[in-house]
Amino acid sequence: MLPEIYIMVACQNVEIIRAIRSIRVQRETLQIQEKIGIIDACGAEDERNMLNQKERTLKESLVSSQHLTADGLPRVISHHVPTDDNPKEYWITRVADNKKIKAATREALIDKLYDYYNEESKDSSFGTIFTAALFEKKITENPKANTLRKYKADFERYISPEFAKSDITKLTETEVKKYIQELVNRDHPKDKAFLAFKGVLNLAFIYAYRHKIIQSNPLDYISNKPYLKSCDTRKARSEEKIFSSKEIDSLTVEVRRRMEWKRFGGYYINGYAMLFAVLTGVRSGELCALQWKDIEDECIHIHAQQLSDEKKDGGTLYYYAPYTKNEKGVSEDGRDFPLTKKIKALLSEIKEKQNARNIVSEFVFCHEDGEWIKTDAYETFLRRLCRSRGFDITNNHAFRMSLNSNVLIPMGISVADRAAMLGHSIETNLKNYSFAQKDYISTVRALLDRDYEEGTQGNPDNVVIFPQKESSETLISQHF
Repeated sequence: MLPEIYIMVACQNVEIIRAIRSIRVQRETLQIQEKIGIIDACGAEDERNMLNQKERTLKESLVSSQHLTADGLPRVISHHVPTDDNPKEYWITRVADNKKIKAATREALIDKLYDYYNEESKDSSFGTIFTAALFEKKITENPKANTLRKYKADFERYISPEFAKSDITKLTETEVKKYIQELVNRDHPKDKAFLAFKGVLNLAFIYAYRHKIIQSNPLDYISNKPYLKSCDTRKARSEEKIFSSKEIDSLTVEVRRRMEWKRFGGYYINGYAMLFAVLTGVRSGELCALQWKDIEDECIHIHAQQLSDEKKDGGTLYYYAPYTKNEKGVSEDGRDFPLTKKIKALLSEIKEKQNARNIVSEFVFCHEDGEWIKTDAYETFLRRLCRSRGFDITNNHAFRMSLNSNVLIPMGISVADRAAMLGHSIETNLKNYSFAQKDYISTVRALLDRDYEEGTQGNPDNVVIFPQKESSETLISQHF
């Protein structure tokens, strides 16, 4: 990941080039206005001089930020005064490859350096424009840190090095469509993933168009429909999204086994966090932010989450956000989850372990020094644990869907209550969280066999006879 200072410089350079291009457009417009008489020659000359001075200042600024040594120091620009041996006046300097660049005037030398760096640094490459667009989004649209991270991850995932180096000013509609087609035909991404890829393209191209780096946006003429045909639009199968009851039992047994390891000494906090997630379906951020004061007599009050952001020095800052994911930055006092006997027993076990080790913390899931556990560390632990058991599913989110599909639905809990317990909408619960259990065949077969043996099927004594609906002709004949 590039340090923020380099991102800022790249963005500033793109802005300078955009401004210079804008000046050139203004100069062309001025020439047309002068030709058709909108502005007189004197006014046009004054305006032209002002534009030239602006362009000169911008070029000087750009060159000064790029014409540097490896140590970041300005490169020397020498002025040769005419002598008898060398009667020509000129300005000269060297660039990174030790190549000499020379011109008769300083202004002409700056022009040459501008052209050199504008070409060599590829300030109009798709990758540079995307970086500038993402930085602008960060400082102007108040996005969440996760949003910025996802954009970066999607860029790395979908944009090839070759495409990232492409000059965005030369990318035609045909070339972009060809790249999209190759990607969907090769990877067959989920439709959601395809839209994320399009989001990366949109961010860069809209920025380039809005800042007049390109004259038109090729995406304006590209429909998603032809490409979605090559995407994987089927609903995910149970085995791709949820754990079976046996798999969850396997994870639970493994966590309990590891608690006996000497290195953990019985206090395997990430393991305890996983056991809690299995029983409650909380998100990983909510899990890490849970405090002891949130454990009430009959329920667990889930109303906060742990979020993270990048530090200026390149580290990660974790912070407590007093709202859940679905509340989107504005607290609505969260949600309540029933405090069952099993959950209460687990929390009591954790508290006893903490008391025995003199661990003092406001957070339920904390290290021995009282520091709360971190989402990325917990998710890394879970991923490794699942892979050690040979599972393809390795994320905490699967516990939420597993609880909904394996426990809440079979218990007959209404969709409204399920949605309230898990913290999302009814539509989300039905569309994205409700799956057939992995072992539903054996479960349903056992139920059908039991009902058959009890006489529900094929036993006339258990059949309810409904009165047959009479035809209108019969009713008429009876009436008369």
